[in-house]
Amino acid sequence: MSLPCAPSVSVVMATMGRPEHLDELAERVLADAAVRHFVVVVDGDDDASMVTLAGLSRRHERLVFTQVPRGGQLRALETGLSLTDAEVVLLLDDDVFPGPGLAAAHAAAHIGRSGRVVVGPMPVALEAGRADVGSRLYARDYRALVAAMEAGALGVLEHLWLGNVSLRRADALAVGLHSDAFTCSYHADQDLGLRLAAAGLVGVFDPTLVAEHRHRRDDAMFLRDARRRGAGVELLHRLHPDLGPFDPSCFTEDLPSPLGSLVRSVGGSSRAPVAARWVLASSRLVGALGWDGGRVALAKLARRFVLVWGSVAGEGAFYGTPASGPGRNPVPGRAATAATG
Repeated sequence: MSLPCAPSVSVVMATMGRPEHLDELAERVLADAAVRHFVVVVDGDDDASMVTLAGLSRRHERLVFTQVPRGGQLRALETGLSLTDAEVVLLLDDDVFPGPGLAAAHAAAHIGRSGRVVVGPMPVALEAGRADVGSRLYARDYRALVAAMEAGALGVLEHLWLGNVSLRRADALAVGLHSDAFTCSYHADQDLGLRLAAAGLVGVFDPTLVAEHRHRRDDAMFLRDARRRGAGVELLHRLHPDLGPFDPSCFTEDLPSPLGSLVRSVGGSSRAPVAARWVLASSRLVGALGWDGGRVALAKLARRFVLVWGSVAGEGAFYGTPASGPGRNPVPGRAATAATG
């Protein structure tokens, strides 16, 4: 009796503003003989990435690339689906670097099965002694998410975190990766996960499907992401009634009551951006003086101000600046809250 064959697999990636990653990504992805196509969609005006990809295509015949008007990661990935005929697509972020045979292993997880969304871990590679505070907090949030998934406390699709995710191309096309209704850039992957779950797909977390996330955020990007996250959480609650009405206290529920009230008061006003920048500057100062705990605590306070502000004022300008992904939601216990602590 012959064993069933693994379905064909292609890697699909959206990129913007990271041409320096593309050479290594192409080498790693296409070293896997199972990869039918490596599809890269440049999301917006990024001549450097297009020039880099044109050069790489002369060395890698399985590299397929195109450029689309800036429209966000999920819309770009959806364009990528049309450029391959593989049965399974592995969706990688442009700062997530696969280990050997990752795509083949993802394909194997779909053998004889349909309606699966397979998620692999992508731990953050932090630079010892040099990692920015935003990446350190992101790494901590991500570790909490993985621990909760492995313990069964969080559903994979209900808290979908893109970057190292595979599903059958037919399922992706049937549900649609992007949603015209979800207009925020952050938490778009959680919106996708909720839509996939509603369509009957099942999420599977496989700890063996490891990739490396080279997350980098300076302080300005850290605050920008916090605003995007706050806006995304609020929109998730509006679009998915099962999550319940949005409550800004989700950003402060672990704080003592007086501090929580202060964060919500400042965060809900136009003072929030200035206050957050001032607190983050203080964070840098105490860090320079050698108090790392103070650096982290003040950075988290600044983030809370802007999370609340984003939920009130919206995410602000996004499409003019690069972003690595559609947004993340790691916190156990609530269906659509953002990491704060």
